[in-house]
Amino acid sequence: MSNVVGAEETVSVRFLGGLGEIGRNSLVISQGRDAVVIDCGVMFPKADMPGVDVVLPDYRYLVEADLDLHGVLVTHGHEDHIGALPHLLREVPMPIYGSAVTMAFARSRLEQSGVSGIRYREIADYESVNVGPFQVEFIPVTHSIPGATAVAVSTAQGLILHTGDFKIDRTPVDARAFGLDRMATLGANGVRLLLSDSTNADEPGSSNSESSVGGVLTEVFAENRDRRLTVVCFASHLHRIQQIIAACQASGRRICLVGRSLQRNTKLGQQLGLFPDGALSGLIDVEEIDELDPASVCIIATGSQGEHSSALHRLAFAKDPWFTMGDRDTVIFSSDTIPGNESAVYRVINQLARLGVRAIYPSVRRVHSSGHARRDELSLLITLVRPQFFIPVHGEYRHLAAHQQLAIETGVVSGAARICNDGDEVLLTSSGMAAGVSRSGDYLYVDGKVGDINASVLRDRRSLSADGIVVAALTMAKGRQLVGEPEIFSFGWVHDEREEGLLLAIRDVVSATVMSLNPDQGVSHLKDQLKRRVGKYIREQTKRRPLIVPLVIEV
Repeated sequence: MSNVVGAEETVSVRFLGGLGEIGRNSLVISQGRDAVVIDCGVMFPKADMPGVDVVLPDYRYLVEADLDLHGVLVTHGHEDHIGALPHLLREVPMPIYGSAVTMAFARSRLEQSGVSGIRYREIADYESVNVGPFQVEFIPVTHSIPGATAVAVSTAQGLILHTGDFKIDRTPVDARAFGLDRMATLGANGVRLLLSDSTNADEPGSSNSESSVGGVLTEVFAENRDRRLTVVCFASHLHRIQQIIAACQASGRRICLVGRSLQRNTKLGQQLGLFPDGALSGLIDVEEIDELDPASVCIIATGSQGEHSSALHRLAFAKDPWFTMGDRDTVIFSSDTIPGNESAVYRVINQLARLGVRAIYPSVRRVHSSGHARRDELSLLITLVRPQFFIPVHGEYRHLAAHQQLAIETGVVSGAARICNDGDEVLLTSSGMAAGVSRSGDYLYVDGKVGDINASVLRDRRSLSADGIVVAALTMAKGRQLVGEPEIFSFGWVHDEREEGLLLAIRDVVSATVMSLNPDQGVSHLKDQLKRRVGKYIREQTKRRPLIVPLVIEV
């Protein structure tokens, strides 16, 4: 793999998402018109995004720019790295590259979304492949999903090493070792730019090995031998599922898989040979559970983030769950809470407590191990790679800032350690690294379709949810003369003895506004003035800010 720096051609790295947030991970590397994309993931909606299904990286740049897109290099199969591929590849078809496990997850994701005709290139560990003018090597890393890789992209301005998500697990469940030696070799030969996962950059020490979780689960199973067990985890965490299955086998429990994504991914794991032979034989159906001795059953379910559509949420809140949970149930949350999901998770835990269920989660027992490196591991990687330039990726701003400071403290980054934002571009030239032309790194919201809503619509939805809506309907004849009295309606605003008087007063404000304006001014000006004046009156009277909707009918 060539690390020679060219004298002429500039290399651009543009970040489409994943900086200052958890999710939406995506960037594009280009030289001239040739380009490759690294990952294209989703972010799950925050509490202040009502009605939004998922949030995408701003891949409009890839659609609009005059680029020859040679492929997507996929580091691993988590949704925050592959979930937006169907949206991108519908508009810009191109091959995708990654490990066999990653390609299996990507293929499944695309087929579910009805996207066909995509070429999948399975790349072995340490294999190099030419993608357009770029030579790309896939280096194995350990993470919370099998088949995760870093990617080393050889460019006209030297080697760009992107770690993907990782931790340095010295005793991985599948014995697939982290490619530290190879990264050290690349570092000795010269790495121009290191892009490294920052998710746990503010956490001291090192992460626990994934294999350590199996022993804790076995202990918890023994302590709850007389109770029905439900273990909730990410559907893609096949190593965790493997260890849960092993604990079930050791304790003689029968297994029930609840949740479509869990069933689909577990079947995928079987096809890839990731589970021992016969590990999933004798599965029971969810409808059978109430008829069985609780101590003989273990349910593996989705819903570790409190998602409303998940299996666990239905068990906790639904009026017609598959079976009834009670004081003989223990639920094990075998995952960390994604930042922003805390209230949803604790709402589920509180509801389980009301049902008499015993809940065990990572702050109580070590039933989870993060898939992301902590400070000691991040420092080791930077020291081995010894990059000229460093940019932290994947994380909220506090994570990026902590990782930048850590890189500076190692003393091995010979050039700049820079924090970037979504939409930023950095340029590598023979003279160094410089800021390019930034453009939008906006969220692309999916609410049924991409682009149907924007930040303005979300502001209206938040206003509706917080303060309701007031509609002012008026009919106007030629010359801007009112026909009859304006009609005022409110929804979700006030419902007490003041409402009738307030609505009459608002009607007077509307009438006064119409009379005060020049008839030659357009309807749009009238609507703006109605919003402003009615809104001001309501704020003065009630201290609330409902959405004001003027409805003007011309006759």
